[in-house]
Amino acid sequence: MKKIVFMGDSITAGFKQLNQYPNVINIGVGGYKTTELIPLVKELRLHQPEVVFLMIGINDFLCNLRYFPHGYTIPFHKTYDALVEMISVNLPRTKVYLTSILPMNGRPEGLLVKENVKTYNKEIEIINKFIKDKSKTYKATYLDLYNVVLKDGLLNEDYTIDGIHLSEQGYEVYLNFLKESTEGLFI
Repeated sequence: MKKIVFMGDSITAGFKQLNQYPNVINIGVGGYKTTELIPLVKELRLHQPEVVFLMIGINDFLCNLRYFPHGYTIPFHKTYDALVEMISVNLPRTKVYLTSILPMNGRPEGLLVKENVKTYNKEIEIINKFIKDKSKTYKATYLDLYNVVLKDGLLNEDYTIDGIHLSEQGYEVYLNFLKESTEGLFI
């Protein structure tokens, strides 16, 4: 079995279905943005995985919307590019999968009401196009999970616990998507 590492934020950290695979290491950390993952390339290198899955960006997006109180802006296109380049340079023989940012679903109040979220999801589609383009630049494989979990312009309500994070059913959809999309890595 190939050694596989998943990198990302709380969506990756919460992917407990991966625990059934002894060859999978999950280094997802809640709240992380591209800027925090860059230093984790050192840890990633220590694992020497044959395959890496990267899903990151929703916290960068929310940070840039000022959803978080710290109020700084992240130049996502630059930080994402730097992160993927560091993975590519430090692990040149590793197969890399770049996973799309997931759509969001709305909340009853605040910045993330459904009306706003539909607009934000269109912006996330543009970011995902950038991620897809980066996959070509770095000879990685792009995984479009965004459209798998999308329903009526929003993250399918059955697949989320809070409009951003996945539910058990959402993670099952994610795992089944990986099984169908990754040349038998998950059996």
